[in-house]
Amino acid sequence: MDTALPTHFELSDPEILVEIKKNPSITALFSKVVFLSMIRPATLDDDARVSKVNIVFNGVKPDGQKIRRYKQVCGFSSSVEANDPPDSCIPASYLQTLFIGLLGKFITTSHFPINPMGLIQIGQSFEQKRAVKTNEILDLSCQLQGITKTLKGLQTQFLLEIFSDKQVVWQGISTFFTRSKTKPENKAVEKKVVEKKEEPFLDIKERIFVPGDTGRKYAGVSGDYNPHHLYGITAKMIGFKHPIAHGMWSLARVMASMEKNFGSHYPLTADASFKLPIFMLATITLGYAPAKKPGGQNESTEIGPDEIKSDETRIDFELRDEKKGIPHLKGQFACALENN
Repeated sequence: MDTALPTHFELSDPEILVEIKKNPSITALFSKVVFLSMIRPATLDDDARVSKVNIVFNGVKPDGQKIRRYKQVCGFSSSVEANDPPDSCIPASYLQTLFIGLLGKFITTSHFPINPMGLIQIGQSFEQKRAVKTNEILDLSCQLQGITKTLKGLQTQFLLEIFSDKQVVWQGISTFFTRSKTKPENKAVEKKVVEKKEEPFLDIKERIFVPGDTGRKYAGVSGDYNPHHLYGITAKMIGFKHPIAHGMWSLARVMASMEKNFGSHYPLTADASFKLPIFMLATITLGYAPAKKPGGQNESTEIGPDEIKSDETRIDFELRDEKKGIPHLKGQFACALENN
């Protein structure tokens, strides 16, 4: 057996186009995920064929009330009663939540070959090209960008795109990891240790309290009702000692602070890697500093420039546990300067 890794699986033509007319039922998706977890593998053979699939959902009208609640839950505003105008701007991080149903649909179709229960999101990047308003009609596209096999498991990336008037206004890449249940045959490779330099802590700018009900509140505004985010008993069913905050809530909370301090001038990008979970309730710290080089923590996203531009603000950020200092989130934020 060839132990040369990683293995990149080619997506086979022709592209399979699947159009849905409404968001799938969360209950139905969970039931299907549980069933598929019993019959689908957590890994792939090196010669496996993976279909090129694109799931689209056209004519989506953003829910203004849900967006107001999202802003309050994620720190963009202090009150859900804020009277936003009908054409107010949608936070860039909220636009990712429009894909929760599409991603659930994707991983439960016959075209996706991996056990959907084992998928853990490890990264998210996005670029918003212009302001997107609550009164726009949006078309969504969710494509499998690629699957890579490593010694530890499978890394899967989805390309997410939002169109308005047939123009791309937002583009993101969601990266997931599936841990392999089999050990590599090459013990020498298995025991090889790659030393990593501990990165210095960024200057702490903010302390953030994460209440125990944050997961339930975020689920209500995002549609992500994965059980390990909700209650202690449901978290223990998945193997966690306490409920954990959504990774996308933590990124949204950072985005709220970034936009307050540096603005939301377009194009706007974020690139983040999810580290250790935030067990609720918790107190975490937000640190950030001007970036010395481009690119975030989420590798191979293909979003963002190769060098820092003179007409942009680019900031490295991180979330850490207040007492232990362990990292929860690392990444980079960038936006155009205000006078562009």
